Amino acid sequence: MRQTKKDWGSIVNISFFGILIVLYSLVMLRFFYRQAIEYQGIYFSDMKAYILETRGLDSGFEFPYRFFFWLSRIWMIFVTPEAAVAFSTMLLNSLCVILVKYYFDTLLSDYAEREGIRWTILWQLAVTAAVFSLFFMSMIYGQRQMKFWSYDYIYRCNGIYTANPYWNATFLAVRPFTVLSFFLSDRVLSEYEEHFSWKDGILLGVSIFLATFTKPSFTFILGPVLAVTVFWRLFVNQFAHWKNTVMLCLCFLPTVLLLLYQFRDVFMGTNARGEETGIGIEIGKAWHVFTGNIPLCIMMALLFPFSVLALNWKELKRNGAFRLAWQVMAVGFFSFLLLYEKGFRFDHMNFSWCYMHGLFFVFLISILQIFKNAIKRENLMYKLFLAPELVTYAYHLICGIVFFCYLYQGNNAGGF
Repeated sequence: MRQTKKDWGSIVNISFFGILIVLYSLVMLRFFYRQAIEYQGIYFSDMKAYILETRGLDSGFEFPYRFFFWLSRIWMIFVTPEAAVAFSTMLLNSLCVILVKYYFDTLLSDYAEREGIRWTILWQLAVTAAVFSLFFMSMIYGQRQMKFWSYDYIYRCNGIYTANPYWNATFLAVRPFTVLSFFLSDRVLSEYEEHFSWKDGILLGVSIFLATFTKPSFTFILGPVLAVTVFWRLFVNQFAHWKNTVMLCLCFLPTVLLLLYQFRDVFMGTNARGEETGIGIEIGKAWHVFTGNIPLCIMMALLFPFSVLALNWKELKRNGAFRLAWQVMAVGFFSFLLLYEKGFRFDHMNFSWCYMHGLFFVFLISILQIFKNAIKRENLMYKLFLAPELVTYAYHLICGIVFFCYLYQGNNAGGF
C-alpha cells in the first residue's frame, strides 16, 4: 500500500511539474521571440548581436564562445534566425529548470529520509513551486526615485543586478551547464581524495567545457574556487592524494585549453576599433558607473541569501554545496568589484555576469536550506529560523514577479 501511494505521489508530482514547465516554456518562447524581432520597436535585449552571429554575419563584437550560435543554426533549417535564437534560449533555459527540479527532489528526499520524515506529495509539490520561484527571484527595490533605508540609489536594476537577467540570452543558455557543473563539483570534491571516479570527473569536465563554450563567465568564478580548493587540500595533506588530484586536473585540461584559445586575442593588443584591450584592476570602477552606493546595492541583491547565511552559518563548515555556493558568490563579487574591461567593452559590465551567476547559486542554495530547516520541524531553533527566511524570500519573489512583468511588457531593464 505504501509503495502504491509513493508511486501515485510521483505521478502527481511529475504531472504537475510537466504542466508548469510546458506553460513556462511557452511564455518564455513568446517573450524571447519578441525580444528577437524587437516587437513594436521595444523588447530591448542582446538578441540582435546573437542573431547576426547565428547567421554567420559580423555583429561588431568578439564572441569566442560559439555553442549557442551553433545550436541555433540547427533550427534555422526550419524557422527564421530570430525564431531559432528564441527557441534555443527557451530550450536551454527550460532545461535548467528541469535540472534544478531533479537536484532539489533528489537532495531533499534523501535528506527527509535521513531525518525520518515522510516525503509526501505535499513536500514534492512545494518543491516544484519553489523551483519555479527561483527563476522569478530578483533584487529588492522600492518606488522609483525613492530613498531606500535613507540612501539614494540611481536605478532599481542596474548597479544592483538580479539572479535572473532575462534580457541576456547567453546567460540563460549557459545555466543548465552551470547547474550540472555546480552539483557535480560538490560531489567530486566530497569524494575524489579517497576515491576518484572517472565517470564523475569526466562528466564534470564536459559540463564545465560546455559552460565555457556557451558563456565563460561561470567558469571564471568556479575555476578559481576548484583550483584553490584542490591545491590547498593537496598541500595541507602533504601530497597524500596527489595521483587522484592529477587525474581530476586532467578532466579540466580541455576547458583550460579552450579558455586560452577563446581569449588569446580578445584581451591582447587592440580591438577592431583600434582601442586597447585587456583587463584593468581598480576597486569599483565599472560598478560605480551605475551606482554610488555599492554596499546598499549588495544588500538589495542579497537580502534573502544573507538572512539564510546569518541563521545557518554553521552550514559553511558541514555542507559542501552551501559552502561552494558562497565561495562562487565571493569570487563573482570580487571579480566585478575589482576588474573591468578596457576599450568599448568597459560600459558592457561583462564581469557583472560573474556576479549574477553567484547571485543565482546563493539563491538556489538558500531555498534548499529553507526546506532543510522546515524538515527539521522537531527542532525549535529551526522553526524560529523559518520566519525571517520566508519573509525575505517573499520580498525578493514579489519584487521579481513585478520586475518580470515589467520586462514581459517590452520595457528596458536599464530604465527600471
